[in-house]
Amino acid sequence: MMRDLTTSLFFVFFLAASAIASDSQDQDGGSHGHAHGPDGGHIEKTVTPEDAEQMEDREEITIAVTQWTDKMELFMEYPACVVNVPSRFIIHLTVLEGFLPVLDGEVELRFTDAGGQVRRVVEKELLREGIFTPTVTLPNPGKHDFELVYRNSEMSDAFLIADFTVASSYRELQPENEVESGDEIVFLKEQQWKIPFSTTDAEVREIKSSVWAIGEVLPSPASYAEIVTPVDGVIQTDDMSTLALPGSSVHQGEVVAMITPPLEGNSWANSKLALSQAKRNYDRASRLIEAQAISEREFEEARDEYMIRRAGHEKLQGSGEGDVLNLVSPIDGKVIDWRIRPGQRLHAGELLMAIADPSLVWLKVNVYEGDYKKLGTPVGVHLSSDDGNSGWDISGNDMRVLSSGATLDPKTRTVPILLEINNSEGIFYINESVPVELYSTKGSNAVAVPRSSIYEDEGLEIVFVQAGGESFEKRIVSTGPSYSDWVSILKGIEPGERVVTQGGYHVKLASTSAEIGHGHAH
Repeated sequence: MMRDLTTSLFFVFFLAASAIASDSQDQDGGSHGHAHGPDGGHIEKTVTPEDAEQMEDREEITIAVTQWTDKMELFMEYPACVVNVPSRFIIHLTVLEGFLPVLDGEVELRFTDAGGQVRRVVEKELLREGIFTPTVTLPNPGKHDFELVYRNSEMSDAFLIADFTVASSYRELQPENEVESGDEIVFLKEQQWKIPFSTTDAEVREIKSSVWAIGEVLPSPASYAEIVTPVDGVIQTDDMSTLALPGSSVHQGEVVAMITPPLEGNSWANSKLALSQAKRNYDRASRLIEAQAISEREFEEARDEYMIRRAGHEKLQGSGEGDVLNLVSPIDGKVIDWRIRPGQRLHAGELLMAIADPSLVWLKVNVYEGDYKKLGTPVGVHLSSDDGNSGWDISGNDMRVLSSGATLDPKTRTVPILLEINNSEGIFYINESVPVELYSTKGSNAVAVPRSSIYEDEGLEIVFVQAGGESFEKRIVSTGPSYSDWVSILKGIEPGERVVTQGGYHVKLASTSAEIGHGHAH
């Protein structure tokens, strides 16, 4: 009795849906309420008890589509379509830049049947962020060309959906025998949109051979200067604004320290006094020699003393009022070494600070002799980030090999390579030790994925492959050489498979969930 009642209810529902559809018009003005016979008359749809039973199972026949363009990802679910029966499409749209759901705009669904008749459905309202749910009713059975277009005020994109078919009755629908996979990981779009998340295609790329080594970053002599006190004195601390501090930026000619004279010793003041006295003696000797009041030898002694004092004073490379000596920077750069103790007693020749321009550095790399033989002359450098998921590349345009293979250290069995690096982006810090990869000219094509897509799981390297919009698979891989931000895959990934490059840890957590099934309805 209950079965008969259910069948009757579905029969009434179907007749009502058909009646509603018969009154609606598509955007091209064509009626789609009934199918048409050869003579142009209507063919009334009749629902048999068997058809009604098929209707009960219709929700189980769901088709899922996942596609990507350069700008967007489409994940769409819809029930298998039957002529003149309304079907609700659930459309998830993601902007790949930032991996965010669309927040406005509209979708247009265009269906073209075998006879060229076009049916358009436009949905301008979002169910919620990222999700459109248009209802579609199609009048003609058979295969259709299906194009989905999204647009808003800033962008537009289109997707072509293959193998779209409309059944003429429920009896034609054949549910696929789905095989449950215990390895499928469900991670919903609503979850993906809430975290930093991204995916990309595995692709065939050229992977250059490389060697790993430790590099030491040194200042380039062409952009390095040491500030040494030329006289005895004391660091002036009355005005700390004139004292360059560690890590600060300075410009050529800028005062970096001020020195006041000590009570005794070779001070700036003594140098100025000695120069002044030598100048007076020389001027006096010049007048006396004209009057033939002194000998030529006495005049030359006064002149030489003045010249020596003046040359020595000018070499102090400073200036100042009174007894204070201002030390200035000879270059633009940053203070990388600072040995000043305010108020300390200085002696001529002491190092106060070192200044370097970090935009140009030297990188000294000690390469093991076995690696050096297969490396040859390096053509690039890769510096890994602290998290190991990304890094920076230095191409041949931004580096120059200064020396290579000069000697072999008998203790470490390494060969030094010295590179000059354009460091305008501040990747390297002077005096730091960094692990680097040096690339050779040799390379080969291989399937590769970004470094950030590889995770460690119980001692194995794994990659999360996107099987569908909300389904993922944990794949064990064998990795080979790496180049730039890409790692070659020897086994486990095929070209074109979509891999998770950001957010894989959350997918991994989802794989441990005890929940079964899709887990959400719209």
